[in-house]
Amino acid sequence: MSAMLQPMSSWFWFTENSQLMLSMGSEWQCTTAYGQKQIVDLPDSKELFNLRDTEWYLSMENSLQDSGTNLSDAQITHILINATAALRFHKPVSPKSWFLHQVENFGVHHKLARISNDLNSGVVLVLLDDGVLATCMLISNQLMLNETKVINKFELIKLANNRLEPYFASQDCQLSA
Repeated sequence: MSAMLQPMSSWFWFTENSQLMLSMGSEWQCTTAYGQKQIVDLPDSKELFNLRDTEWYLSMENSLQDSGTNLSDAQITHILINATAALRFHKPVSPKSWFLHQVENFGVHHKLARISNDLNSGVVLVLLDDGVLATCMLISNQLMLNETKVINKFELIKLANNRLEPYFASQDCQLSA
């Protein structure tokens, strides 16, 4: 039986100090990675964690649980909250495929993919995929796109699908706390 936090009808989104937050009951709150600059409309008041949020959360939870990663329940919960927040509130992002290597055998494994360039590599969770482009959330700590541009954990990046190499947890351990 999983000890994962499961969405409840009492959960709600709110804003504090221009940062998107999720209240998970009277004693638990999570600050998302997204603030005023990344969000389409920050909630003025409480916005319930709705059915669509719950569907996204549970679908991604199943993918992550089935992926074989060695992430803790707390790490997975943090990823799920930020992914759900991104799907619901994040502004659209522009493609940035040119920063990353094209791969021959592209795709995803349980919505996870490895992306790489000459500087480094990282792991992303695919949030949206239209068959050509995928909007992904970085779940590695950081990814250098070039000598001056870096994306951090939970930031979104849109890529051509041929930049996504299926990520198999047994291959390496790029995911950590």
